[in-house]
Order: sequence, then C-alpha cells, then structure tokens
Amino acid sequence: MYLLLDIGNTRSKAMLASCAGTMQRLDLQNNKVDVSKVQAVYYAAVAGQDKVQALKKQLQLQHKPWRQIESEAQIFGVQNCYNQPHLLGVDRWLGMLGANWLLPGSDVLVVDAGTAVTLDWLSATGQHLGGWILPGLKLQQQSVVQKTAKVFNADTHQARLALGDDTVSCLQNGCLVAVLGAIAQAWQLQPMQQLLLTGGDAQLLASYLKQYPLRLEPDLLFYGLGRFIDS
Repeated sequence: MYLLLDIGNTRSKAMLASCAGTMQRLDLQNNKVDVSKVQAVYYAAVAGQDKVQALKKQLQLQHKPWRQIESEAQIFGVQNCYNQPHLLGVDRWLGMLGANWLLPGSDVLVVDAGTAVTLDWLSATGQHLGGWILPGLKLQQQSVVQKTAKVFNADTHQARLALGDDTVSCLQNGCLVAVLGAIAQAWQLQPMQQLLLTGGDAQLLASYLKQYPLRLEPDLLFYGLGRFIDS
C-alpha cells in the first residue's frame, strides 16, 4: 500500500493506494487510521516543511520513504507551458496529470473550484495550453465584505443562479455568476472535448454546467499523484 497526501495550509487530505490502482480515502483527524502496511508516501505540499514533519510524527511513518512531488517541465507525456515550470502550482500540475491519465487522447478543460478557481487547457497530445486563476466563491465574498462598508454576508452559503433580493443573496449569487461566467467564457475561447471539474465547490457548480460534456472528479489530484508510484 502507498499513502498519498495533499498537504494544504488549512487542511490535508489523504488516500491509500494499492498496487492494483484502487484508492481509499483516509480521515487524518481519526487517530485510528491504519497505515501499518504503507510502503512509501507520495505527497504534494503547499504548506511548509514543519507541517510535513508534523504529519510524519502523527502517522508514525518517519522510517518510511517520503517523496515530494513538484511541478516540472514534462512527465508522463504531459508538457508544462510555463517558462519556469516549477512556478506552476503543484495542485494544477497534478490535476492535469490526473486528467491525462483518466482521459487519454482527449482535449480537456480542467477546472479546480477551491479557494481559488483555476482553469487549465490540456490538449489531446498532453500539451498544457495555458490557464487562468481567479478567486473562488468564498474568497470573492470575503473580499467584497472586507473592502466595502455596507455589504455583509451570512454564515450559510446558498448561492443560486437567480436575481438577489437582499444584500446576502445579491453577493452570493453574484459571485456564483462570476465563476460560471468565467467557465462559459473559457469554453467559448477554447472549447475542448471534456470539462473536468474538481475542488470543494465542484458539486455546486456542476448543477449549472450540464450543457457541457462534464465529468466530476473530486479526487482528481490523487489520480495525478498516484502516477508517481514506482515511477
């Protein structure tokens, strides 16, 4: 078994991967997580090494090999379009590696709807054509509330594609429209064969994207990470 880790600043996510390619989600908050059969750890981290070291101690895997995966110019037939490849966010890189593995030979628009929303175009030949980064739904709302005197929000998030009739619904619905509009513009600019959607807000967005050839993959990053096992 292999442990795959996505180590973020706010929280970390984990998967157990078998040699056969099957995956099982792990709850890192559960102290009863059984990692006794783990042979090696493959991880992506935007957080500092102090958090990595804390996880090693928590999981008691200090004696196992740990391999950090970072963005690079080319691997597994996927080419990074950045002039400085290491500056591409590793989550975006792994998303494209996952997309290339799941949908080989397809032109794919990869949309990761998290704290930030990222859009990346990946050709059927594995060439990264470029991408966009914009604030995610909650980040947009926080920015407006923090920078304006009379706009406020609610703890509950009930954004929908409709006209708002109070400040909260105007704000939340407007931010949803901004993200959906960006995806629509992206598709118009460079349509692809598949729209691959992942990230924390993916489920919400998916209900408004049914006009596209949509595939929802909440574990997309881990499919990319899993490609490095024994590579």
